[in-house]
Amino acid sequence: MNIVRKIRIALCATVMLGAVLPVTGRNAPKGGYDIRGFYVDARHEVMTIDALKAYADQLSKAGINTLLMEYEATFPFKKHATLRNEYAYTEDEIKDFVAYCADRGIDVIPLQNCFGHCEYILRHERYRALREDKKEISQVCPLAEEEAKKIFREIFAEVAALHPSQYFHIGADETRLLGRCPKCAAKVAEQGVSKLFVDYVKIMAEIVLEMGKTPVMWADIILKHPEAVGELPKELIFIDWNYGWDVNRFGSVQTLIDAGVKMWGATAFRSGPDHIYLTQWEKHLKNLTDFIPFGRQSGYWGMINTSWSTSGEYGYHYDGAFSMPNNMQPIRSVYPQIGMNMLVEAFCEAVQSDEPLDGKKFAFDYACRRFGLKKADAETVVAYYFMPQQVISASGKDKLGKPIADVLSEAIAMRDQLAAITPKKNAEEFEHLKLMLDLRINYLQFRQIEIEYELPSYDISKASQLLERLEPVVKESYELDKRFIAACDGYLKDGQAEKINAERSERMRWLYNVLVQNAK
Repeated sequence: MNIVRKIRIALCATVMLGAVLPVTGRNAPKGGYDIRGFYVDARHEVMTIDALKAYADQLSKAGINTLLMEYEATFPFKKHATLRNEYAYTEDEIKDFVAYCADRGIDVIPLQNCFGHCEYILRHERYRALREDKKEISQVCPLAEEEAKKIFREIFAEVAALHPSQYFHIGADETRLLGRCPKCAAKVAEQGVSKLFVDYVKIMAEIVLEMGKTPVMWADIILKHPEAVGELPKELIFIDWNYGWDVNRFGSVQTLIDAGVKMWGATAFRSGPDHIYLTQWEKHLKNLTDFIPFGRQSGYWGMINTSWSTSGEYGYHYDGAFSMPNNMQPIRSVYPQIGMNMLVEAFCEAVQSDEPLDGKKFAFDYACRRFGLKKADAETVVAYYFMPQQVISASGKDKLGKPIADVLSEAIAMRDQLAAITPKKNAEEFEHLKLMLDLRINYLQFRQIEIEYELPSYDISKASQLLERLEPVVKESYELDKRFIAACDGYLKDGQAEKINAERSERMRWLYNVLVQNAK
């Protein structure tokens, strides 16, 4: 590793560590939660081991004692080596990282999906027999019991071998295809959705129990279909994930509590509709303000802050001859969490405080402390954090009804205000904030043009005009690509930043090529 690379990795660690929170390390006050953790998404944005270690250092000093790791194809499978992708960690890297965390009082819990979100498994011909649906390959058929038991007993064993944690997370969320295949539909008609779901989950949980570990799963489906919950092993822990909505969105939480199940909660600092060019900072702060106290009052004895680099939904490029995907592309990619340290620290404070987090006050204090800013400049940073960021619809307005021209004008004005601020420390993190806003401005400029292109009034005579407007936007996107690659150097694995750039700008560059041809 060259010296420039080492310096960049050290700077990544500095960006993540920053000023120490007002807690006392691994013996920090618990605030009612025995499990205080963060989820790490190693599926689509793959952090280097050095960046993961810097993250573990930061979290340990802030009183966090758990990491929930979801690898998918980045795990170094052996017997199931078919699953590995080009970004897979080595076995030694994972052993080293898990031991590093243990030395800092952090338990690393693996998350291995075995029901929903199994695209990376079911895309392979080797596992075709497990599919619930031939083309929508996200879900294992719950009636493929014997085949699933054989395969996942082997997969679980491989993953568990590198993770000494007493816990093992089996996923089981968002199983949207329940009852789709004819056999499953017949079972649902006879016994109900809950029975179909529970019978399969019970098999997976029992495999975990056979390994001497405690199974953990997401709670959304059992909340929606709780009728057979009593048939699940009493050791099973449910994680109620809530990213800023009504606590009974999936179903009555009280029903599970009354059933006597063990519960953890989960918040998020990256979730839908967040995108590479859209981060809803205010929503995520409010999520901490509302849900962490709710979990404490409800007797949840763990709280995990999730951070999703993608929605977990994919588009596919198929090989028509075999109905096998040549490639999977996430529908949505989110800005890497290296730029979102404020939300990391906000969770660390909220999960250990008996009082609800005051999001705006925390953001202001963070801007002062983290960047060394005086009041006026700190208030500008807070205004950026609380600036509404919404998806722009085909009508040319955001969810709040604001026209895209006004949204763009406000974003440009905010960019000018941030440009006038010189942080006294942690300048690299501040640059991430500016880059995130520049990416959003570039997207909004493109979106304006794209909306006009999609109008019924568009005809070939307007191609030249749209092309003239799009050219500087595309040119700027290439400069943003370079900035993004530099900002993620040493943090994401080699090739990851380039891949994210390609996904971000694919539609823009497609439209550019079309307009070039139409304008001839």
